Amino acid sequence: GGETRGQTGPANEGESYFRVADALNLWDAHEQTNVRARTTTEEFATDSFQNLLFSICRFREVTGSYPDKISVVSFTFKRRRFEELHAWALLWPDTRFEYIGVDPPASSGFDLEESQQGELENAARPFESDPYGCYTSVLQQKRKDR
Repeated sequence: GGETRGQTGPANEGESYFRVADALNLWDAHEQTNVRARTTTEEFATDSFQNLLFSICRFREVTGSYPDKISVVSFTFKRRRFEELHAWALLWPDTRFEYIGVDPPASSGFDLEESQQGELENAARPFESDPYGCYTSVLQQKRKDR
């Protein structure tokens, strides 16, 4: 996705994940040049719906076809939003969509309860009434701010 956090400076989310993979040397040594060379990012999404939609479009742009399967890795509490709201809005078949939920350990200080409440109020509920994020003021403002 695009730049969504002003405090991180002029870096977008997609590019930052690519840099992390480089820094941690996550590329398989045997296939490093092949996989790394084929890896691309999407740099324009400003919210979760756009992340999914624009990633599908970017895949099509690069490969010439649509993905057979989509796997999303994010916080566990975002599962419903992706599976039941975003994938549904895009008419993406649930048999070709996988959500992998990961949460930080309690020792990290991450406030899971606060994040779950924020998810409900600022993301899930607005997308329930506005699946594409075009009309709800909170979703419009998020996109504008980013």
